[in-house]
Amino acid sequence: MAEVNYLDASKLRFRLTAGGILTLEIEDKLYPKVDLFLAFPFTWPDRYISVREPEGDEIGMVREISDLDKNSQEAVRQELQWRYYAPKITRIKSYKEEFGHSYWSVETDRGPQNFVTGRRDQSVRSISPTRVLLVDVSGNRFEIPDVRELDGRSRYYLETLL
Repeated sequence: MAEVNYLDASKLRFRLTAGGILTLEIEDKLYPKVDLFLAFPFTWPDRYISVREPEGDEIGMVREISDLDKNSQEAVRQELQWRYYAPKITRIKSYKEEFGHSYWSVETDRGPQNFVTGRRDQSVRSISPTRVLLVDVSGNRFEIPDVRELDGRSRYYLETLL
């Protein structure tokens, strides 16, 4: 089992460049570009953040965003919001299956969206008994935070998939 390298939050300085690149300074060492990944994106979106170099090598793990200084917290939150962007579906207007693909037309908190998903077992994921994540063929994510809040027709479309 690999050992986790927890980073000392008091020594970290995350910043976003004018071009939107996340940088990290640890004491004297500067990483001009880092990527962030949540170890548990659905259960702990503010904890256990893997910090990696662009090639994928892990620098270490941040235990909690709140342990960082305010500027670092803001930069990390913006980066995670971009990486884990997932519009919330408020209504399913239409859904149909053809030739192994599913075609969706939905209303989201970011406006109307149309997308295509592939195989059910790879594109429709129950996160909890009431929370669902849909992943389209391009890897974009769409979230239904609580299926109980959907209208009857939207729930009907979803029940055929779960």
